[in-house]
Amino acid sequence: MEKRSLQTWLNQAAAPVRRRLILAVSLGLAAGVLLIVQAGLLGAIVHGVVFEGRHVADVFAQLILLPAVMAVRFLLVWAGENCGFQAAVQVKADLRMRLYTHLQRMGPQRLRSRSVGELAHQVVDGVEGLEAYYARFLPQAALAVLIPLAVLAFVFPLDLISGLILLGTAPFIPLFMVLIGGYAEKLNQRQWRRLAALSARFLDSLQGLTTIRAFNASRREAAIIARITDEYRETTVSVLRVAFLSALVLEFLATVSLALVAIFIGFKLLAGDMVFQSGFFILLLAPEFFLPLRSLGTQYHARLSAMAAAEGLLGILSEPTDPLPQRREKVRPRWNTVALELAHIAYRYPGGQTVLRELKMSVGAGTLTVLAGPSGTGKTTALRLMLGSLTPDRGHIVVNGADLSRMPSAAWLAHVAWVPQSAFLFQGTLLENMLLPTDGNPSPTHMEYLDRAAALTGLDRDLAALPQGWHTRLGEAGEGLSGGQRRRLALTRAVLKNAPLILLDEPTAHLDAESRRTVVKALRALAGRHTLVVASHDPEVLGIADSVVWIGSKDSGTC
Repeated sequence: MEKRSLQTWLNQAAAPVRRRLILAVSLGLAAGVLLIVQAGLLGAIVHGVVFEGRHVADVFAQLILLPAVMAVRFLLVWAGENCGFQAAVQVKADLRMRLYTHLQRMGPQRLRSRSVGELAHQVVDGVEGLEAYYARFLPQAALAVLIPLAVLAFVFPLDLISGLILLGTAPFIPLFMVLIGGYAEKLNQRQWRRLAALSARFLDSLQGLTTIRAFNASRREAAIIARITDEYRETTVSVLRVAFLSALVLEFLATVSLALVAIFIGFKLLAGDMVFQSGFFILLLAPEFFLPLRSLGTQYHARLSAMAAAEGLLGILSEPTDPLPQRREKVRPRWNTVALELAHIAYRYPGGQTVLRELKMSVGAGTLTVLAGPSGTGKTTALRLMLGSLTPDRGHIVVNGADLSRMPSAAWLAHVAWVPQSAFLFQGTLLENMLLPTDGNPSPTHMEYLDRAAALTGLDRDLAALPQGWHTRLGEAGEGLSGGQRRRLALTRAVLKNAPLILLDEPTAHLDAESRRTVVKALRALAGRHTLVVASHDPEVLGIADSVVWIGSKDSGTC
């Protein structure tokens, strides 16, 4: 990705916090002006006491004013840094919301092609990598111009040669910073990519630890992670080597410039062409002239890290989103029952094969319809099309006489409950997982309805066996529950939503005989109250179906 486009994107992200950044720069500039005042007071005190023979009482007012100026300057520096930090916090919060919204719009199907570890790294570490850029680099870039100009405004009237030395050597610092920074930027980008690869591999290894141990591949996986870690370590050392070289060059240029100023001032003092107070004042200001430039050189690496992080973040934000049509229909239906009609549905995954070619089916309100057929023929795809997470390439889905493609997504999803083959469960209590379809606050009404839903699906017997009931804590992905319990929990959660349409993907797959009978009994109880569409090839589920749609080569068989 081009450097200019990355820089433009970083600057655009700073637009909402421009006022805070301007305030941070203004406070920093005020602190710089007070630094000049501080140097002037110190020069006047030393000159008066040493060369003019004044008593302490004569310079007492200046002695009192000096620590006051230092205290105010400290407060201004602190306030400026705090403004920069608050601006960075807001940018990070806004960017994380943009990423979260974009990932939602990408849809589950597109997200499956992305590594979970890589996404987590970009959303967490990638966004955090921008903090130093907005909190320190941007304010410092402005101060690196403003403070030296303010110093020169005081130096030039006192000594033209010293001002010319400072002005002539100053441009070399950003020049070498850019020259060395170009190479450092390539190393930073390579380092960021390797860190992303390491994060993704490590997270995937943790999630698949059981499988890795089962295949006795722990040592091989550890060796792979060790190799990626060594590559990242070598890249980090390379970046640090360049950073130290950059710091050495900046310090060398500043030292040479200060030495030249000190030499010329010394000769002028010896020749009597300058008073001590002016020479001392210039010598005090000369290091402060280069301090903002040296600080910018230090923070320049924050810019390089931000550019590397921005490349990864833009890679996510530039991903195409789900090609859902613009649904401008203002009518927001509220139905108690749902009937579906799928006419000539065809769908092909991006870059993949066509899974549905000419699917035609009717689902009556309050019926149990089973999608049957061999694995890989498109049963789950058909469910996702009805859910609205996918859009057919051809054909129409009609709901109670209304075209689904013209219906607001939120309005349609309010009518649908989704039970996937592997239901997602949060790490938390069983109750917290159950309240996902609600506002999350368990009221007495919720608990009564929850208990009835659990009794309907057979989850009540599982709750009776759990020591803490609804308050039993679950691990990641429902760790602590059996496969049948997870399936019944997901089914109960769908019942709790009280949606007129429930879509279920292989609800009895991989269950023991008793768990399968419990789920089938729950499906039979739900049929009539809700419209059920179930993808399954289980004979027991087929036996209770009102209609069966066979999805295969013809995609049109209904019985």
